Amino acid sequence: MRETIKKLTPKFLIRIYQFARYLGITALFFVCRIFPIKKNLVVLCNVWGYGDNAKYVGEELCRRMGKNKKMELVFVTNHPEQVPKNLPIRALKTNSPSAIFALSRAGVWVENNRKEAYIKKRRKQYYIQLWHGGIALKKIEGDSENVLGKPYIRRAKKDSENTDLFVSNSTFCTEMYKRAFWAKSEIVECGSPRNDYFVRAARGRQKKTSERKIAIYAPTYRGAGKNYCDFNAARLREALTKRFGGEWEILARMHPLVAGKQEFSQKEGIVDISDKPDLYSYLYFADVLITDYSNTMFEFSIAKRPVFLYADDLKVYRRERGLYFDFERLPFPKAYTKEELYTEIEEYKMENYVKKQEEFFLAAGLKESGMASATVAKRIEQIIFPD
Repeated sequence: MRETIKKLTPKFLIRIYQFARYLGITALFFVCRIFPIKKNLVVLCNVWGYGDNAKYVGEELCRRMGKNKKMELVFVTNHPEQVPKNLPIRALKTNSPSAIFALSRAGVWVENNRKEAYIKKRRKQYYIQLWHGGIALKKIEGDSENVLGKPYIRRAKKDSENTDLFVSNSTFCTEMYKRAFWAKSEIVECGSPRNDYFVRAARGRQKKTSERKIAIYAPTYRGAGKNYCDFNAARLREALTKRFGGEWEILARMHPLVAGKQEFSQKEGIVDISDKPDLYSYLYFADVLITDYSNTMFEFSIAKRPVFLYADDLKVYRRERGLYFDFERLPFPKAYTKEELYTEIEEYKMENYVKKQEEFFLAAGLKESGMASATVAKRIEQIIFPD
């Protein structure tokens, strides 16, 4: 309904509304500055929903509540209804007056994306940037200025200037922060909180609890007009069974910008999980990942599980977006057509790719510890409750 109204509304009226909204939120932030900062208030933000790195830091803080009962946790998102009611976390809607009030008074900000320009940081507030990726394939931020545009780059630079701590999962990520994020503040190399599970799984300390076999198809964003659903699910399931055995369930997770705009046939057995809050809670229990240019390829493979790349528009994407690595040399099976994907699955030899993957991670300086959530939570405790 909202999209329909937006399409029917003249562009100049949308611009007027956006400007008025910007002024209103900016004014509210200014008014809220008369209230003192609550040092023990931690506001975690992930605009897309209750998930990603911010979720796992928040839940680690919840586990530590016994030691620090005075800590107050708030999660700000577009989907506050997704935050579990049994957790000591108050859920607030992005840009609501209560969210603005919380952000203006918090002692610590924990962010998963970028903050808007109207969100004004105060001098005694501490800002932790988790980001939503580590080792990346597609170029981002300052390395992709021509694609992202000047308004976004201005906002990104301001956001990085406000950041007190960046959380990195590798030497590659750290150097990317310094260059593409214009980072001049502290960078801690402890891994990504959402990857702690994968590290434990690789060490044999985390086992799958489900007997069913799951393949997740999770492509990155390549424009609203792209058809992301063009493979034959029955043929894909046949290839998976032939190589790995068992009965397979196929889950599809679209990028939030195209979620709900792609049609999947339930008759073919594809379950669309695009509306679910956290992709990683599904990846943890998956057996196979199929993606294209998403950094989930690196993260999922930490657990020594098969990753297949289906890139039917590589030339276009490489030209328009730019890549950090030579796609053809990535340590994963690659397919450029549907039939190639089925063949790559059927002929998969794990030992061939584990060695390549280890060499790749060594060159990228992977620093996943399995304790990233605990490391960030401990830093927050130190800020709030200094010795």
